[in-house]
Amino acid sequence: MVATEPLPNGIDGILEYVARMAAGYDSGLKWNEEDKLRADMMNRPDRWRDVTVEQVRAKCRALGMRPNDIDTIAAYVQKRKDGKRFNVESSYKTFQFK
Repeated sequence: MVATEPLPNGIDGILEYVARMAAGYDSGLKWNEEDKLRADMMNRPDRWRDVTVEQVRAKCRALGMRPNDIDTIAAYVQKRKDGKRFNVESSYKTFQFK
């Protein structure tokens, strides 16, 4: 495993959590974990502002995530950086990672 620089604002912990959840499923990341991630990006833009897409990709790779899951997460980060908004299921609309 390649060491990566720690990511700011608790993003390391978030990606570690998402990687653990995805590893538990044969098909990778589930919709509810994706919704939690998108909701956090919407509700805490300050958290994600200073991280780059490539930093997120590198961390996900270091965590051993599947390529499809890495692409999904990186695309979410890029969309937020481009100013796009996400539709999140109502049960997660206000979700934020601690």
